Amino acid sequence: MASLAVDIMSPERLVLQTQADSVVVPAADGELGILPNHAPLLAQLEPGTIRLRRGENVEFFAVSGGFMEVINNHISIFAETAEMAQEIDLERARLAAERAKAKLKAAKTDVDLAQAEAALRRAVARLRATEGIRRGQKAVYR
Repeated sequence: MASLAVDIMSPERLVLQTQADSVVVPAADGELGILPNHAPLLAQLEPGTIRLRRGENVEFFAVSGGFMEVINNHISIFAETAEMAQEIDLERARLAAERAKAKLKAAKTDVDLAQAEAALRRAVARLRATEGIRRGQKAVYR
């Protein structure tokens, strides 16, 4: 079976360069699954979790937005921030979510509200990425 070459990059570093059987990303219109021989595609990414499957193993990554390009079985993901789930400090992510919820409740302007919502989406993406690991590498597709 054909595979996909996958590069996940952020401005700070190359997060991952590997082969995968499938990739699911948080696109602007919902989750988008990519399999080998997918048509060329350019998609905007929203804050969320990337799921990368290799055989029976699934790896999770939290991204805070960006875009993805698919050409000739090669996926390039350019994320504003990207973290492997194993790198995420769970307690810190929980605290960030709580702070974002408090800011959401206290928001007085549309700008404050938009910033709080964005912070909450980023925190939830980080929590969901770590949740995938805690549940085990199998049966992660919902």
